[in-house]
Amino acid sequence: MTRHRRAVAVAMAAAGLSMFAGAASANAETADERFTEAVTSLGIDIAPDTDLPAVGNQVCDMVKTGVVGNVNPVPAVRGVVSTLSDSGMSRDQAVGLLRASVGIYCPQYGRFIGR
Repeated sequence: MTRHRRAVAVAMAAAGLSMFAGAASANAETADERFTEAVTSLGIDIAPDTDLPAVGNQVCDMVKTGVVGNVNPVPAVRGVVSTLSDSGMSRDQAVGLLRASVGIYCPQYGRFIGR
């Protein structure tokens, strides 16, 4: 009986995973599309000719420059937020842009930006 339950559970799990995998591939977006949606949802004013993926990658470059080899990355991350805020966006928008950039383009630095 236990063997039968395991077989049923495995079959149900496989069916569920295949259903989710199919849905994920049907709704798959590129990293650039996800980033553009994230920036749009933050309400940041962006010039129509702005290359948003390039902006996200520039933010990642700033994070990388500040945290690699740095014992205390907190000042570097705060510096990135300050730089973004100084460009005309609110602090919340700057933090959101930082998180979106790191989350999409350079997740290896996610541990430095906090929650």
